[in-house]
Amino acid sequence: MFEFLSPGTTPFAEISRAEIATIGLIYFGSFFVRGAFGFGSGVPAILLASFILPPHHAVLLLLMSSSVSHSQFIWHGIRYADWGVAKVILIFLIPGVLGGVWVFRELSSAWLTLVLGIIISGIVAISFTDVMNKFAQRVNIRSRWISGALATVAGCIAGSVGAGAMYLLAAYLRQACPTAEKLRATGFTLSTVTIIGRITAAIFAGLISPQLIAETLVLAPVVFVGGWMGAKFFRFLPGEHFDRVFRAFLLTVSIIVVGKGIAQVM
Repeated sequence: MFEFLSPGTTPFAEISRAEIATIGLIYFGSFFVRGAFGFGSGVPAILLASFILPPHHAVLLLLMSSSVSHSQFIWHGIRYADWGVAKVILIFLIPGVLGGVWVFRELSSAWLTLVLGIIISGIVAISFTDVMNKFAQRVNIRSRWISGALATVAGCIAGSVGAGAMYLLAAYLRQACPTAEKLRATGFTLSTVTIIGRITAAIFAGLISPQLIAETLVLAPVVFVGGWMGAKFFRFLPGEHFDRVFRAFLLTVSIIVVGKGIAQVM
């Protein structure tokens, strides 16, 4: 497969056709979720793909594929985002992303697997609680200090493990954004800026290879179709019920990844 490409650029050269097809299905489902809700593709794409690909490869492949997806939705995000919330978060988000990319580069595969599983397990588990609602009752969650602190942490998470940051910010955005439409558009905008920052840092760190670019091109049709179908179904999805089932699934998979990471470290 892909014999027409030059040596060193052949996509997915190390895995079988069945595994390539599996990654395609994972990405279709993951970007369907992103098209529907404005975020959420990173966690399932990385967690599930990490059972087939090395963790660094899985994180970078998602990063490049996400840049393709966000070209579909960036203008919607710019037009409908809650900029009163977004502009404060962006100031703090980028430094966190840059620091996180440095951590990502230094982590070994075994430790990245373990850290990935632990962070995502923690974030998804917290999303089941009522912590943010209680927090919102006691403080002004639109305060620049509150949003800045959350953005810095989210940026570090995005840069280091490549997923989970928007789940952390989503709990905040659900309280800060007045409508579901603004929540979705703000999520698109913040994740787009995060992706641009991470790609820039990854290029300077020498992490983006020709093979990775070729793999992104192979997955691009799947990413586009998944995102397009998710956007079409946005208004018809059973929001709260779907969201809870989806998060339960992610929590289960992330716990399995923690076990895999522990086994590799040991």
